[in-house]
Amino acid sequence: MPPTALRHLSLGAIALLSASTVSMAPALAQETRTLTENPGLIRGCRQLNRTTEVFDNSTLGPASNRIGSLPAGTQVTLTGAVSPGRAQVFLSSGSLSAVQPVGWLNAANLAPCGTAPPAARACFRANFSLVVRPTPGSTTPLAGYNPGDTIFASSNPPTESITADGRRWMAVTIYNGSTGWIARTGPNGVGSNVTAIPCP
Repeated sequence: MPPTALRHLSLGAIALLSASTVSMAPALAQETRTLTENPGLIRGCRQLNRTTEVFDNSTLGPASNRIGSLPAGTQVTLTGAVSPGRAQVFLSSGSLSAVQPVGWLNAANLAPCGTAPPAARACFRANFSLVVRPTPGSTTPLAGYNPGDTIFASSNPPTESITADGRRWMAVTIYNGSTGWIARTGPNGVGSNVTAIPCP
């Protein structure tokens, strides 16, 4: 190859390398997180306190980096690698995926092993218009439900009370987080004002 052609080729390669470096730099900067190793956490047992998505990176995204999800109560083992608000884990039995033995998740979803997972909520659909009362049998209204609305019981199983007329009342959590009561049945326990449904 003539020297002039070689010089042109070299300059072109340098220009191409410089352009690709400039275009890649911002993308790399966006993905950078501080990672450290805490030897005291290595092989530590933790339990998920809620269903948690697992990713192959500490940024927990985008969706294409999602490995899968683990249900509440799953026990995972810490690798000791951490990032602010993140923890790297693996499963002591099995693997997170066929090609990914470890993954990253939100550290706020981890609890000590042996912790009882939170009870699933109990939900109902209003069959009719219902008035929420401060106590069973009260005539004072707090809020209301329209037919088809989703009702969240205040506990699972639901807390219930029966008034003198035989009506069954159920404690519910309303929009502002406070507790009220709805009539689950009519007088003498007849009929049903709500239908149990899966929680959204």
